[in-house]
Amino acid sequence: MTKFIVTSDTGSGSLDQYKVAESMEDLIEDHKINSVLLLGDNIYETGVTSINDPQFITKFEDPYKNIKKPFYLCLGNHDYGNSFLLKSNSQFQIDYSDISKKWNMPSKYYSIVKNPCEFFFLDTNLDVMSESQIMIQFKIMADKLKKSKQKWKIVCGHHPWRSVGGHGNADSRFESFMNDLCEESKFHLYMCGHDHCKNIILKNDPVDDSIISLLVIGTGGKIYHGGEDGRPQMHNIKEGDSELLFHSPNLGVCLLDVTKKRIILTCYDENLIEEFKYTIK
Repeated sequence: MTKFIVTSDTGSGSLDQYKVAESMEDLIEDHKINSVLLLGDNIYETGVTSINDPQFITKFEDPYKNIKKPFYLCLGNHDYGNSFLLKSNSQFQIDYSDISKKWNMPSKYYSIVKNPCEFFFLDTNLDVMSESQIMIQFKIMADKLKKSKQKWKIVCGHHPWRSVGGHGNADSRFESFMNDLCEESKFHLYMCGHDHCKNIILKNDPVDDSIISLLVIGTGGKIYHGGEDGRPQMHNIKEGDSELLFHSPNLGVCLLDVTKKRIILTCYDENLIEEFKYTIK
């Protein structure tokens, strides 16, 4: 049994982030947590400007100072900075891995093995990449997926494939990226943030009749901003394509509990009240 805490859209430095951080501390007291996965928008609003940017302290080190676990991160759109002026400051978050004892982002896309699963971290900010850069990432990550020997393959990114939050479903380029990835190799779960809500969605595999589970968990540092009253945007769910199992506009995290036989996803609010549990077998 291996357990992980998963959340995203954390780096506000606000009371919301600290509330969720405290709930993470309580989860760690109750469970043998291996590591924490943060799925992008690690530093709001426009990323950092150097490896010595004080926002690394105020929006990561300080909120999580009591969590003595490794963190694995991927890049969100805010981590690239102001896209009109600066598109290269995401590299500072990669380089910060050499400074921090618990911040781990070895490259813009990578994988890590945590038996019995392997996590594949994508850079889903395709809008700031050339087509050749997109294809290089695709070939590298598709090859990693095909060669993985782990029981469970879990793909992570920032942008949703399907979501009933305010940002909604994938745009056409990311949709084709994910469909092509399914052509190359099967995976069991896709986890992301971007929408500041929690979703568990069942997505029909575009290749065969199997199901891919989707987790949206962009609830680590900012309150929900889509559908002002918290209602799910159900027009994003199409019959024959996807099915919504769970939606919550509350802050919080997901506990990922993995054995060789199953994955249990348990979603909590910021007060550590259990909201929903789902098992992948």
